[in-house]
Amino acid sequence: MINSNSAPNLQTSAYDQIRQDIIFCTLIPGQKISVKTMEDNLGIGRTPVREALVRLSQQGLVQTVPQSGTYVSRISLREAENARYVREHLEKSITVECCAHVDDAAKAKLTSLFAQQQEAVAKRDARAFFHLDNLLHEQLFIIADRHEIWRWIDSNNTDLERFRWLRTQVSGLEWETIMDQHKLLLDAICNRRPEEARFISGLHLHLMNAEQEIVTSAFPDYFAS
Repeated sequence: MINSNSAPNLQTSAYDQIRQDIIFCTLIPGQKISVKTMEDNLGIGRTPVREALVRLSQQGLVQTVPQSGTYVSRISLREAENARYVREHLEKSITVECCAHVDDAAKAKLTSLFAQQQEAVAKRDARAFFHLDNLLHEQLFIIADRHEIWRWIDSNNTDLERFRWLRTQVSGLEWETIMDQHKLLLDAICNRRPEEARFISGLHLHLMNAEQEIVTSAFPDYFAS
């Protein structure tokens, strides 16, 4: 039996894990969800799992079909594009602010994250590459003293995150393209060239538009019609 003090933590834990499974397509878009299987996999009871699914349903990540069951929602390209649009316009301003705020400690942190991502590329470690990509972009918001905005973005861009993850799984879409743009972006920020940083940031976040057809063709059943 779950006591009242542990219940919120268990619900949050269940929510975080299920959301991660949705982002990384461990739970495939369109897949029927078994609450019992989730209970067993997470090692927790039915109540926190069901509460987590309610929260995910409110965010449109799962949907319940009457007399059928609960399913992982397919990826909405419209939602992903809207999230990309918001990030593009916010991050262009964030990179300009970074140029004004960047110091030696911030430069060292960005350099370290970039080096770690290079290692992930060399090892073809998709999860590490994806995680470090997010950490690097998050660091820009930290440098600009806008971390709260990043947390808001992170909680509202799951369809974009799923698209970005699938992008790492498509043969022919090289990770080095992202790394080349990261290198140019960090060089512009560290050398305080705001207009260049703003331009590269916008270019970087336009990758989804350029690669959308390739990704959707590779995973046609994962996307909402």
